[in-house]
Amino acid sequence: MTKLLVQTGQFRGTQRQPLRNVLIHAPTIVWVHRGHKQLWWHDAPHRYTPSDWLVVPASHYLTFVNEPDQTQFYSRTMTFHEAPPSAWIQESAEKALHAEPRVQVTPQLDYCFNALFDMSEKALSHDTQRQFLLGFYAELKHVGALHLLFPGERKSVRERLASYLSINPGDAHHIETVANHFSMSRATMVRRLNAESTSFRQVLTHVRMNYALSLMQSSRSQLDVALTCGYQSEARFSSRFKQEFGLTPRQYLKTL
Repeated sequence: MTKLLVQTGQFRGTQRQPLRNVLIHAPTIVWVHRGHKQLWWHDAPHRYTPSDWLVVPASHYLTFVNEPDQTQFYSRTMTFHEAPPSAWIQESAEKALHAEPRVQVTPQLDYCFNALFDMSEKALSHDTQRQFLLGFYAELKHVGALHLLFPGERKSVRERLASYLSINPGDAHHIETVANHFSMSRATMVRRLNAESTSFRQVLTHVRMNYALSLMQSSRSQLDVALTCGYQSEARFSSRFKQEFGLTPRQYLKTL
């Protein structure tokens, strides 16, 4: 599998979208362009509009409502699978001033975000893409916000596993094969995930459900989404989706 540097996504809604326990498996930025996002962070409400970014480190669960306001809700996301230099993370963490996952958008950040977001359409070499990504991290470091994405250097097994599975979420992933990719035995992977209060099946389910949210932006067929996410049963997919997010796929599709 080719290593992903950045994954992008777009999310829309014409009706209110309440979602709970959405796993952010890798460092992610969410930029609302129309409407607003009401987020609960440490049991306190926070409102995000086009003037700021929601900046979330890996392995966080979000509960939020996407609100269309007077127009359609629209947001863009970027998920990062390669970290900045470790010295930058250490330096940025030492300057950490704000606990809230928010960055005010400057013209410079706007430019860097758009350049990185459009990068996937340009067929650039892997090394060139890495330089674009490094430039984006440099600007985040300049405004003192890099620590919001990368509060520490060490990646958990869950984060590494989720990043790997997200490349092809619908594949028939088997724990033995995946553990071998990480140079572990099956027993070692099970033990290390247990130590992080999760399991291989839970991580795979979270990744697939988040992938389903993305697919539904362009597909109205629940069966097609279920099959693409690796579920042979539409009923089983629907049950998992409601268990994960608190509403059924049909209810979510109606908000689009």
